[in-house]
Amino acid sequence: MARMKTFFIYFLLIVLFFIYSQIMIYIGVRTTYKDKDVEIETTIPMEAQVKATSVNGIANVKIKNTTDKDIEGKYIKLECYSKHDTLMGTKYIQINKIGENEEKEFEIEFKYNEVEKAIITIVDEMPSSN
Repeated sequence: MARMKTFFIYFLLIVLFFIYSQIMIYIGVRTTYKDKDVEIETTIPMEAQVKATSVNGIANVKIKNTTDKDIEGKYIKLECYSKHDTLMGTKYIQINKIGENEEKEFEIEFKYNEVEKAIITIVDEMPSSN
């Protein structure tokens, strides 16, 4: 019986260590993201927040359609720049459909190094990649 109690204690310690390490990893990863400058170049009302580490980042964009027409067939274009205004990369996300007076959120993940600024626009088409 003492051996089972010892195995149970070891098992419990392993589970607790696993939970502790998962929490610490989550906190460590989430606190390394820093807010970056965002420029929005569109007439459609939107809010955007860009957070990035030294190797990747996330852009959260919220679009509110205040027009009397649906927004569809367009793309959100995210351009990421370094601190020397060098274009690091461009991402496109398709806007399927946003009805009139509807609000929709998008999350764009990117993997570009040392992003300091992002420019967000809405474009009609995505360039074809050759």
